[in-house]
Amino acid sequence: MKRILQVLALAVLLGGCASQRPASAALNEYLPYAGPPIDNFHFWQMYSWEAVGPYQVVLWSTPWDAYFVTVQQPCIDLQWVQRIGVTSTGGTVSHFESLLLPRHERCPITEIRAIDTKKLKEARVARAAARKNGGIAPPPAAAPAQPQAPSPPASPPQNTSTVSGTPT
Repeated sequence: MKRILQVLALAVLLGGCASQRPASAALNEYLPYAGPPIDNFHFWQMYSWEAVGPYQVVLWSTPWDAYFVTVQQPCIDLQWVQRIGVTSTGGTVSHFESLLLPRHERCPITEIRAIDTKKLKEARVARAAARKNGGIAPPPAAAPAQPQAPSPPASPPQNTSTVSGTPT
């Protein structure tokens, strides 16, 4: 009976892992949109979060504000935990704060980078459109028409005769 429970627990655990995307894919999605390191950010509550590497996590403080956070090594369980906490001082998270993991693990923050969420969401829409079109990227937006230099006035035709207003 004990063996059956262990097998069932392992199946549930592996099933949960299978539904998550690989950390490398998440890291590659967010990293191009992460700006230079910043000192801190305002943080009143956590909207969402995603582990994107063994020592990196993306924290969403609102649907519009995301931060790429790197923590000090070792942070053993970061990629596999189901919940995290973040310490803050006066509603501000800085590199003096930590991520709090289950089993009382503290992972001190070493770097914070703001993510350009507008460009990130635009890239997600473009990728979705490309998948919908069978892997073909959507055409780029049309460039505004460049003004052309005026053409010289046409000279009157020479030696033409007309019949009923139609040139021959």
